[in-house]
Amino acid sequence: MYLVKICFSFLQLFVTARWILADFGTYIIGGDEVDIAKHPYLVSLRYRHEAQEPYRHKCAGVIYSERIVITAAQCLVDLGHGDNIIVLAASNYRTGFDGILYPALKWFFHADYSSLSVDYDIGFIIIRSSFEFQKNQLSPVSIMSYRPGSGKIASVAGWGYREEFGPSSRYLKEVEVPIVSTTECTQSYGEGEITERMICAGLVNGGKDACQGDTGGPLIINNQLVGLVSWGRGCGRPGFPTVYAFVASLKDWLDDAIASVTEDVNKKLSTEVK
Repeated sequence: MYLVKICFSFLQLFVTARWILADFGTYIIGGDEVDIAKHPYLVSLRYRHEAQEPYRHKCAGVIYSERIVITAAQCLVDLGHGDNIIVLAASNYRTGFDGILYPALKWFFHADYSSLSVDYDIGFIIIRSSFEFQKNQLSPVSIMSYRPGSGKIASVAGWGYREEFGPSSRYLKEVEVPIVSTTECTQSYGEGEITERMICAGLVNGGKDACQGDTGGPLIINNQLVGLVSWGRGCGRPGFPTVYAFVASLKDWLDDAIASVTEDVNKKLSTEVK
């Protein structure tokens, strides 16, 4: 679900997605295996589009509160009424269901999200039951309130490709990458491509990065959420850092939207129980 933008000069149009779409498997490039206990807020989002299909990993997300998972809007925008999502927590593996399953009840994404600009790339999932934090060693993540400076080291974890076109790994991976300034990132991608709602991270020489299927996963500094894997040009390419949704810039929308829809959802659930 990692989008690559390709510009055709003779048309001056973008393809409808910025990341090259691969299969449901995804993986961190240049990283190391890490136990999920280090990222107790990280979850795998498993999708099923037809009743006879198995659930498959497609995106990642982060636990924000007892019933809320934050992820990228692009992980939710194309879902129909017949689609189902299961949130898998406390799992190290991309395949299988070794963790704890939480069926999704509803999902929402920012109304200003655009698949062309990949701006406002944030959404959230409400699960049917609550996460049991202490019992299952899960934990919500807090959002960093400011934009970290260029060069600050962040970590990103997920189940994405280990090379740009695969193959994928079964086990959770983590990699460290430095924050890249908006000015430098704009020089890579072009004027107007990097908005206030984006933040970039990656090595100048490439080789370490997020990739297809890590979408929606967390960029973390000091155990605080800075960004969500969003888009870029290829994976781990020199001179092209990954672009993340900058969550602090979208927190007001997130909290207001959660408050608004949670009240309605709770009313419906109480009616179902009766």
